[in-house]
Amino acid sequence: MCFGEGGMKLDGAAIAGRRVVEAVLRLSDEAQAIGMMGGRRIVRVSGAGDSLSDACESLLEQHRSSQDSLVIIEAEDIASKSSLRKLFEACPHAAVIACYHDEAAALGGIVEGQIREAGFAISREALDYLAQSLGGDRGVTRSEIEKLLLYKGDDKTEITLAEAMTCIGDRAAFALDDLIDAVCSGDLKGLDKQFDRNIIELPAIVMLRRMSAHFLRLHPMVDRLRQGDKLDQVFASARPPIPWPAKARYERHCRIWSPAAIGLALHQLMETEAQAMRQHALAAAITRRGFIDIAATARRLRDRGTRR
Repeated sequence: MCFGEGGMKLDGAAIAGRRVVEAVLRLSDEAQAIGMMGGRRIVRVSGAGDSLSDACESLLEQHRSSQDSLVIIEAEDIASKSSLRKLFEACPHAAVIACYHDEAAALGGIVEGQIREAGFAISREALDYLAQSLGGDRGVTRSEIEKLLLYKGDDKTEITLAEAMTCIGDRAAFALDDLIDAVCSGDLKGLDKQFDRNIIELPAIVMLRRMSAHFLRLHPMVDRLRQGDKLDQVFASARPPIPWPAKARYERHCRIWSPAAIGLALHQLMETEAQAMRQHALAAAITRRGFIDIAATARRLRDRGTRR
């Protein structure tokens, strides 16, 4: 992958897996390499952690100017005590920039601002759909909105829900659909498989919040069903609408869970998130354990319903 005039993207975990000397040499070689087309070269290291601190310390000693090349080290959530973070904070020719995931409450304003800045208007239903469908990555959000604006072209009429759904799938939900289904259905084997698949690309906190968002949406549906409403009525009035491929999953979850059980699951997710935030290094293990406990509850509820 190239950046600017020339560039290289490296995997931080792969570099850290080498011996320190090899890791130092690899980073140093890439930082000092000359771009084939001339101009400044950008080296981007993703997935970095404290295991890369020694290699980065040597790199910072050798690489004191970004005139010929710029090295960008990307890391997931790291605590203030992180050796990698402290290293860059103390270095006069380096900088630390915090890039926070967008919260769901702020996402609507971000989306609406970009759309209005481009000279378009958007319906409330379409805005609500986009706010719930896009994840916390600002770069992905902007890219998806640009795709929607390109679709509209010279048509300056208000962006409708149908247009938003046509252009933009539920990225955050699609990435976690199978994991959420495994947890809510009590499928422990599927949970392990899907958790391992998702934790590679998504922070544990994002996974917890998406799980909470699903239960928050499920709760009023289950409550209405307990009050006597028909499933078709509940689905028809859902806002944003439930995509057709997801309806079978929602129906299954509605039949397993009760409002009281959902309340307990949400409380457990909140406690799990608080614990994961306190112990960043163990966030993945803490999140997995929390999901397993909720899936075990789902299995008991499912089996109880089957016996009836």
